[in-house]
Amino acid sequence: MYRLARILSVICLATSFLCMTNAQPRSSGLTFSYSGIGISYQHDIDGENFAEIQLRTETTETFNGNADIPGVSASFTWNMILSGFTSRNGNRVEIFAGPGIIAGASHDMKRPLGCFFGLKGKIGGECTFSRKIAVSVSIAPVIGVHFGKEHQTINMHLYRNGLLYAIMPEIGIRYAF
Repeated sequence: MYRLARILSVICLATSFLCMTNAQPRSSGLTFSYSGIGISYQHDIDGENFAEIQLRTETTETFNGNADIPGVSASFTWNMILSGFTSRNGNRVEIFAGPGIIAGASHDMKRPLGCFFGLKGKIGGECTFSRKIAVSVSIAPVIGVHFGKEHQTINMHLYRNGLLYAIMPEIGIRYAF
């Protein structure tokens, strides 16, 4: 639990760093995937980079019938815009990718409830329409570890849900401001 608190503190510090920059907020909204449903906030750093903070429920094991309640997670990604263009209608289309971190508590492949943390990658595309609505599609694999108590011992395993369900696309709908 101490490590989880430490990771969440780093995410909070990253959030406060974003508030001190001179760039204006970009968008906030909801994300939907088989692996989780959450809220996200994106903040432009400059014309080529943006940061995303996401809080979500980890629903994979709940949907698979292996857990009664979903887990929770918080993540931070630093995304770089790889390519982008503006259509003649004023819609902005961008392809992005970037590294990040994630921490949370969830079940993992029929393992008991436990904490997990790891490195998160994100790659996807986003279209921001002229009416300030942004729609995105992305994938976000996680390479991490899961700590859970089994048979009176605490075991550490590879966080398999982060890798196996990473290929499930995540749809985001945000309001840009």
